[in-house]
Amino acid sequence: MAPEVSPPTDPADPRASEARWKLAFEANGDGVWDWDVPSGRVEFSDGFKTMLGFPPDAPLQDLRDWSDRVHPDDLTGVMACIEDHLAGRTATYSYEHRLQCADGNWKWVLDRGLLLTRDASGAPLRMLGSHTDITASKTATERADADRRMLEAVLEHAPIGFAVYSAATGLTIYVSARFEQVYDVPRGTLTSVMDFYDDVFADPEERRSFRERVQADIASGDHTRMRWDDVPLTTRGGERRWFTAVSIPVRERHIMVTTVQDVTATHLAAEVLKRQTDHLRERNADLARFNRAATNRELRMVELKQEVNSLLSRLGEPPRYDDHL
Repeated sequence: MAPEVSPPTDPADPRASEARWKLAFEANGDGVWDWDVPSGRVEFSDGFKTMLGFPPDAPLQDLRDWSDRVHPDDLTGVMACIEDHLAGRTATYSYEHRLQCADGNWKWVLDRGLLLTRDASGAPLRMLGSHTDITASKTATERADADRRMLEAVLEHAPIGFAVYSAATGLTIYVSARFEQVYDVPRGTLTSVMDFYDDVFADPEERRSFRERVQADIASGDHTRMRWDDVPLTTRGGERRWFTAVSIPVRERHIMVTTVQDVTATHLAAEVLKRQTDHLRERNADLARFNRAATNRELRMVELKQEVNSLLSRLGEPPRYDDHL
């Protein structure tokens, strides 16, 4: 490590600008590297070394001291990005990759740099850059991505369809396969709220009715009205279906979460049950009428028998019928 020197203070001196840049990176907790391209020698700052768990006097002074610590899965991409910058195809160098620490663990870094000088033939001479530790944010992002993938996998296999729309633009953020299956549209069809009704409803009257109902219920601001049960749907393929949908506004995230469930089987079963119930009710009414008629006939027979017995009694003859019949 070269001995520390006070940075030049003349603003017109390029070295002053370079020194201020180095100091700014160091103050931000970044590690600075200064690469002599032809020789492969690299001056690594104390912050660079301590970021990886090395003491400030660790003998890191060659490009291989860095490249050997780049994760094997990242090395090809890193070197290609550096080559693009050295060749002048990019204005700056920037790449996220993993570096192995002194204890064998890995850290994610944002590696940035800029080629400062070239020789008379245009060959690169000196490049200056920095490493920023982004492990915490990268880990959090990867964990969030893993959680999102797991949630999406669960939602893709759920019996209920899910969709998330932007409340500001009406564009789709997420739509599960089941959501589009319920409406019998090809995967990727439902991309916005504005086109939803035309994409889903083949019947103009069903389209108009549902659109007006949804818009009125959402405009009311009453969350209890944002559930639509047993809605009829004639699909583009001509199939008759019924569905139940629920919309849940998440205002702090400016999104609308909508669920949909195909209730066709339940609806048809309810219709069958209603027909059976109506049939049984009619049969019971017929039976009641028959019973009333039969009861009236029996009562009339008893009255006739009693009249015959009464007549025989007046004629002095014994009764012909039992009183209990």
